[in-house]
Amino acid sequence: MVKGIFIVLDGLDGSGKSETVRLLHDYLSKNIKYNVLMTMEPTEGKYGKEIRSILASEKDPKINGQKMLDLFIRDREEHLRDTVVPFLNRLDDHEANIVICDRYYYSTIAFQATQGLDIKMLIEINKEFLKPEIAFIMDIKPEIALERIKSREKEKFENITFMSKLRERFLEMPRLLNDNIKIIDASRDVDNVFEDIRKEVDRLL
Repeated sequence: MVKGIFIVLDGLDGSGKSETVRLLHDYLSKNIKYNVLMTMEPTEGKYGKEIRSILASEKDPKINGQKMLDLFIRDREEHLRDTVVPFLNRLDDHEANIVICDRYYYSTIAFQATQGLDIKMLIEINKEFLKPEIAFIMDIKPEIALERIKSREKEKFENITFMSKLRERFLEMPRLLNDNIKIIDASRDVDNVFEDIRKEVDRLL
C-alpha cells in the first residue's frame, strides 16, 4: 500500500535549511522504494511571486503583516491542492511518496507573530492545513545566520532585532502546536546537522 509522508524543514534564513532539504532529497531518492518531491514555500506560483517581490522591495520588517498572512495562506492552499497532496496520494509501485518542504506554516506563525499579529489567531487560521509527519526547526543564533548570508542582498526580515524575536517564536513551536517537531542545532557543520535529521527520518520510515 502506498503511503504519503510529508516532511518539513523550517527556521531562520541562514540556518542551512535549504541545503539540508537538498541533502535529504538526494539521500531518500537513492532508495528505489521512495518517490521523492522537493518543494518550498513561498512557491513560484502567483501568490508566491508576490510574496517574494515584497520581501525583496520592502525594508521595514514590521509593516504589512496582514497582507503577508493573506498571501501566504493563499499560496499554501494552492501549493497543497495542486502539488503536495496529489504527489502524496499518487498510486504507483513505490512504497512511499515523500514530500520534503522548505518552510511551511511554522514560518507563517513565527514571522507574522513577530510582525505583531496575534499568535493564537495565526495558529487557528493554519490548523486545518495538512500536518507533517515530522517537522524540523533549524535553530541558530541570528548573529551566525546573518554572517552566513552577508554576501547576498538582505531581504525584509533579515535584521538582528527582528530575527532575535523570530528565533524565540520558532522555539515556541513544540509547546504551541500538537505536531511532531524536532529542534535541531543548526550552528554545527552541515554534515552533522544532516546526520541528526537523517536518523529521525529513518526512524519515521
